[in-house]
Amino acid sequence: MPHSRLRCLPFKSIFLSLILSVPITNAAVPPPTTISNEALLQKMEAMESEIQSLKSQLSQYQPADNSQDASPKLADNGKSFFGLGSNSDSTFHIGAYGELKYGRNESSAGWRSGFDAGRVVLLPTWQIAENIIFNAEIEFEHGGIANDEDDKLHGSAEIEQAYLDFKFNEAINWRAPGVDVVPFGYTNLHHEPTQFYSVNRPELYQGLIPSTWFEGSTSLYGNIIDNLTYQFQISTSLEDSGVTGDLPAGGYDAGISGTKALGLARSPIGDFSQTTNDLGYALRLGYTPPCIPGLSGSSSVYFTPNTTPRGAHSDTGASLGHSSLTMVDTELRYRIPKTGWEFRGEYVEIFLGSPGNLRANNDSDPSNNVGDTMHGWSLETAYHFNLSPKLKNGWEIVPFYRYSNIELQSGGYRGSDANMPTGQGERQYHTFGLAVFPTPDVVLKLDYQIALDEAPDSPQADHFLGSVGFAF
Repeated sequence: MPHSRLRCLPFKSIFLSLILSVPITNAAVPPPTTISNEALLQKMEAMESEIQSLKSQLSQYQPADNSQDASPKLADNGKSFFGLGSNSDSTFHIGAYGELKYGRNESSAGWRSGFDAGRVVLLPTWQIAENIIFNAEIEFEHGGIANDEDDKLHGSAEIEQAYLDFKFNEAINWRAPGVDVVPFGYTNLHHEPTQFYSVNRPELYQGLIPSTWFEGSTSLYGNIIDNLTYQFQISTSLEDSGVTGDLPAGGYDAGISGTKALGLARSPIGDFSQTTNDLGYALRLGYTPPCIPGLSGSSSVYFTPNTTPRGAHSDTGASLGHSSLTMVDTELRYRIPKTGWEFRGEYVEIFLGSPGNLRANNDSDPSNNVGDTMHGWSLETAYHFNLSPKLKNGWEIVPFYRYSNIELQSGGYRGSDANMPTGQGERQYHTFGLAVFPTPDVVLKLDYQIALDEAPDSPQADHFLGSVGFAF
């Protein structure tokens, strides 16, 4: 029998029962006084019994109300399609970002053309409960992760973020111990290719700030007042070693150097292979002052009492003592209201305690020596041409120019190496190009960079590059 017909039967039964329960005669209705109260009570009880019986019959034909359990179920055994991982109160989202690069780079061997599948990153987010959220960032870099001699893929796969957020209120929230980016600067936190206009990340984030800089960490964050946010993080420390795990008895790469800055100083996140026992502490304040519409910025500080690895030594075998590290950064972004003009500026400085204990100053290589400080600054201007009135999806064209100045070898030089600055740490970059946004989630880039440093034998490092970037 069709389902729709089954659903109609109870209503017919109710209708007929109600009609049959009313006596129909041709005689005049007797006066109310001829019906006793006891008879009326018996009739009402009978009608109530009939109604309850009909309700019971009706419930057999109505579907069950599953509004409180939205997870998919198998009809035969009631098991969830998603197994034990399913939670009817959870919400799952996945995003991604990436960049594919192509073009020409200049080197000591001349201009070279090529292609780089720079990165493809997956961003899963799971809202476990109203105030408990899981976030992760899983990155595949440079096309692959194989390292066999007969395989040309030499990329990497990394877990750059994996943590649980416990949200309490606007003022204070807790990011449980996990993997998280260090809250330092702007691009380190917002490193998707749609957040900067050049093909490569800004020069300050190519070693001076070791972007993407992520560590095993835990933090508190929230709003101090309107337009002023904070994040305070405790993490594993930066380390003055370019290797993981126990240091070899012979030579090893420096983590902090006058040629690569902090590019190798990030602490590994796997298998308890960190080489220091100390922690790092970071505090970032973000602000959007309402008195200056269009202005936003941040100020950050990072400190670790010691970067020296366990068993650190010079090439002669002499033990190296502790060396602290302090970093400060301030960056501003200003979009002039009702115009296309945008300006960005940033300054970062690193203070090195006891540089005589750093590996770079005790590795028999005077070209990478480090002094008391490193610093860098950049200025950038861009103009936004909004083509949304003429083109679908609101295309935007952004020509830009950025100047960066970096000094990696300044201050006093100490240690067992020959302490003469080489000039290789003083660098300047002129980068100008074009970023085209077909939508806010996609960007097409083209830029030319002139790279200079003061070393007499400096290799040329100009480039002419293009890229396709996305973030959604």
